[in-house]
Amino acid sequence: MVRRFVNPSLSVFVILVVGSARVDALYAQEKKETPKPAAPTAPAAKEAAPAAKPAAPAQPPAKPVEPAKKEEAKPVEPPLPPIPPEVQAKLEAARKAVAELIVAAQDAGLVETSIDPPPILDLLITGRATDARTIKGPTAKKPYAVSPEVFAAWFTSYGKIEGVNFVEDVRILNPSAGLKEWYDQRARMLDQYIQEIRKAKGPAPKKEEPKKTEPAKPAPAAAKPAEAPKPAAPAAAEPKKK
Repeated sequence: MVRRFVNPSLSVFVILVVGSARVDALYAQEKKETPKPAAPTAPAAKEAAPAAKPAAPAQPPAKPVEPAKKEEAKPVEPPLPPIPPEVQAKLEAARKAVAELIVAAQDAGLVETSIDPPPILDLLITGRATDARTIKGPTAKKPYAVSPEVFAAWFTSYGKIEGVNFVEDVRILNPSAGLKEWYDQRARMLDQYIQEIRKAKGPAPKKEEPKKTEPAKPAPAAAKPAEAPKPAAPAAAEPKKK
């Protein structure tokens, strides 16, 4: 009888002990797992105020923008007149005559030139071209003084004598050393033939000058309307007779 009573009692005791231990363990576990509230963080330090920037230097007042100037119209040169057929024919005849002169002078031994073709003006003025003697002759001296046509020919690659430093050694003949006399002969020769041809041909026709356009006269001003006559002033009243 006692044994029967002890066994159920023991079972109940064991259940109570195990249950209480389990409850304590669960309570302890929940206590460990529950996170503690985080401590309030200290307020962030205020950032240092930025240093004041230095004041910008005062700028001068802006200049007013000038209006763009209108480009002035450039004067246009009139076109060159065309060469008439009769002038072109004379030109071709003169060129052919100069070529014939060069060949005849070369055949006669009058051409000793340093350029090719020979200088035309030298042949027309003096009847010969001897600039090669000035550059390569036994009495040649630097700088070589030559006529303007020979000088220009050397500086435009028409010199034909090798070994000549034309940039430093070829010069135009000085006026006092014969250039003035050379141009005087040119003027006398051409003027003589020009005058003879003018006499035979007669005076040249005068060119008609373009008529000058007169500026338009301003229109006469319109007549002013006549003013209306003013009313006459009232006559003074005569005094009454007594």
